[in-house]
Amino acid sequence: MPFALSVFLVATSGDPIFVIFPLPFLGVVWALQGLAPSGYTLEPRGIRLERRWLARRLPYSAIRSVDRTPRPIGGLLALGLNGLFGSHGLRWNPRVGLHYLAITNTRDLVYLETAGGVIAISPSEPDRFVAQLQARLVRARA
Repeated sequence: MPFALSVFLVATSGDPIFVIFPLPFLGVVWALQGLAPSGYTLEPRGIRLERRWLARRLPYSAIRSVDRTPRPIGGLLALGLNGLFGSHGLRWNPRVGLHYLAITNTRDLVYLETAGGVIAISPSEPDRFVAQLQARLVRARA
């Protein structure tokens, strides 16, 4: 839409300044794809939430439990982003409370119970991921 509007404005007004009209839109899309979750890696000290920029590590010591029991996610006061590149950011709803989404799809979710609330992730092979994570949690607690 911003591109079509830019072409229309340049064609009707003759002013080339409207060529830069879509640049803010492109900047927002670029930022969204850079912060969107792209994968999950089990590292020696914790789970790495992969993103192009600002990857996060969740230490095993912060994880109380892990399961695949479906929960209602999302809700009011969404501070995160939903869209083309997945859902990420803080959410709140009355049944789950404060939770963080770092998901690329809404199926096959894994829920990490932490002191700060629930974190939902969506690894490509969730059952295998949960089994490996539980083994690492047992080793980290021992």
